[in-house]
Amino acid sequence: MKETLSHRQLQSLIHVSNVLNSSLDIDTIIDSIMVQTVSVIDAAHGGVLFIYDPKEDVLIPKSDSNFKSEISNVRLKPGESMTGLAFTAQKCLIFHNRTEVEKATATLSEKNLALMLKTIPTVPYSTICAPILLKGDCIGVITLDSFDPSLHFIPEDINLLTAIAHQAAVALEKASLYREQEETVRQLESLNDTISQQNEMLSRSVDVHNQLAKLVLNGEGLDSIISYLHVTTGHTVLLLDDLGELIYSSFQNTPRNIDLSTIKQMAQDSIKTPGTSRSFHEITLNDGNQCLTVLPVGAMPTLYGSLVIVAPEKMREVDIAALEHACTVIALELVKEQAIFDAQERINDQFIDVLFSGKMDDTILQKTKQMDFDPMGDYMALIIRLDESDNIPKRNSIIRHLVQLANRVFLKNFLKGIAARNHDQIVILLTFQQKVPASYAHHQVKELVSNFQQEIQLKNWGTTVSIGIGRIHSSLLKVTKSLQEAAKCLQFLRSFRGKNQVISYKDLGVQRLLLQNTEEELTDFIREILGPLMEYDQSRKGELLPSLFAYLEHNQNAKEAAEAIHVHTNTLMYRLKRIEDILSTDFSDSQQFLNIHLAVNLYPFLKDKLQENKNHTVL
Repeated sequence: MKETLSHRQLQSLIHVSNVLNSSLDIDTIIDSIMVQTVSVIDAAHGGVLFIYDPKEDVLIPKSDSNFKSEISNVRLKPGESMTGLAFTAQKCLIFHNRTEVEKATATLSEKNLALMLKTIPTVPYSTICAPILLKGDCIGVITLDSFDPSLHFIPEDINLLTAIAHQAAVALEKASLYREQEETVRQLESLNDTISQQNEMLSRSVDVHNQLAKLVLNGEGLDSIISYLHVTTGHTVLLLDDLGELIYSSFQNTPRNIDLSTIKQMAQDSIKTPGTSRSFHEITLNDGNQCLTVLPVGAMPTLYGSLVIVAPEKMREVDIAALEHACTVIALELVKEQAIFDAQERINDQFIDVLFSGKMDDTILQKTKQMDFDPMGDYMALIIRLDESDNIPKRNSIIRHLVQLANRVFLKNFLKGIAARNHDQIVILLTFQQKVPASYAHHQVKELVSNFQQEIQLKNWGTTVSIGIGRIHSSLLKVTKSLQEAAKCLQFLRSFRGKNQVISYKDLGVQRLLLQNTEEELTDFIREILGPLMEYDQSRKGELLPSLFAYLEHNQNAKEAAEAIHVHTNTLMYRLKRIEDILSTDFSDSQQFLNIHLAVNLYPFLKDKLQENKNHTVL
């Protein structure tokens, strides 16, 4: 090298070498290669350092001098233009004049040519390209351009640029090895951090496990578990069941009802999302912004609910891991509680079945004494049916909640008894702790039923219930009759009233005839009594039938009835006289008037059936 480089070139090479060896940062070295090379070769007015990307098989500009920024978008294939030719030849090439430059650049792709023309002041008058060779492989190319017509690259420049390219290869290799070493160190540090975190998580989980195990073994239950989680995290902890109802809680600051409702909804939406193991939500509560951490309790398809942590900021991963372990313990406790509840329900269900059958034996009588039921007391039965729907998810969970709600609403004050699931409905057996008038007891029970319905409306379960209420009967031996009456009420609602209704057997009155006779018998009776009047109104679009209904509804008070249908009293009296003529009857005849009254009471429930039968007759 000493024989081919001049003293000045040797000094320049030493300077370039010192600069390149002053850093191990690869980006700094790449920039230094370009700056120093342009500065020591006289004819160079600008240049680009290309690095070869073997994956894309292209030469990519990594540093430039006196080029515009668009140069970074150039991608040269091996053999493309002057740089690509030097890369392929793996030796330094000089393009002495513009003619040679234009001939070489004619191989540029349309895109690369457009980019080149944007980035340089003019087509170079001379260009020199030196490959950067490392262990026999070309890893890049240094390309220098002369934009001065009086300055051209000469053969002596080949020796200096080749030497610089060799120094660049050595510097790039060292920097690359240093970067790899740094990356290895970073990976080791990251791995060490991960191991430390996992050890902390494991230690935290083991500690939580030990504490929860103590609580479970001591029979503390879910309430104590939630309180422990509240103390150990320092945050509000809520346990919701699969319907989003709050089971247990331990509040840092008690939120307003609307806040709790919002939290419930977010938790329900989270656990309904398929594949979700945990979720985080920002929410504004009483004391500002809070972060909700929602963890499922159980796993799809058997989800028992969710554990919700309300904290000022997102919880650490180590704490979440410990809470996920706690969720497993909570799920086991919920399974245990549900098993106990189901076992008690089966016992109560068997008891209800026996009462339904009316077959009382010594075993049942003994059980009633254990339940502190007075065999000679007054009893009333209610039956609650979940209204039929094809779109009621978690039906069993809803029924279980209804049983719990019924126990809470009905079994208090002057009442005691049991509320139990019986097949696909809920039976409530009530007994009065002291003798009360039947009318008073009936009124109080209907108020409790109203409260029960209101609580259901507040829930977001997507269902309604129908309720049948039997009459009060003395002695446990007669409770079967009250159960049968409640069942008949539900039968009546299913046939004539639809969903989300309540009716007591006591209030059915004449409507009990609907349960004792067939529809055909009842429609025949109505048609026999009111048929001529129905046909008269139908043919003349009259208003005699509504006038008759109003008259009977207002207890034969002509003035009140006339006001209700907005006619003069004389008009109503005329219509009533006309009705007597059409029906060939006399309202003063008690027997005939009773028949009319019965037919009018039955008519609303069988109106559609009467119309249907009439249409079939016409056809």
